[in-house]
Amino acid sequence: MQPTRRSYSKSFKAQIIQACAQTGASIASVALSHSLNANLVHKWIRLQAQKSTALQPTFIQLPVPLARANPTYH
Repeated sequence: MQPTRRSYSKSFKAQIIQACAQTGASIASVALSHSLNANLVHKWIRLQAQKSTALQPTFIQLPVPLARANPTYH
């Protein structure tokens, strides 16, 4: 019989990620204080960072060809 995998709410994950972002807090200590594996918390932080960068709009500069003042038609 396989052990069941624990699942955590989005709000709980956000709370843990925010606790890790506090000055002087280490991911290992936050994970340990909540009985979590530090690698799991690292994964949550990494996934949150990917979501944040994926949703950020990015300016892409494209070259625009200039129109001629007197176009010549053939």
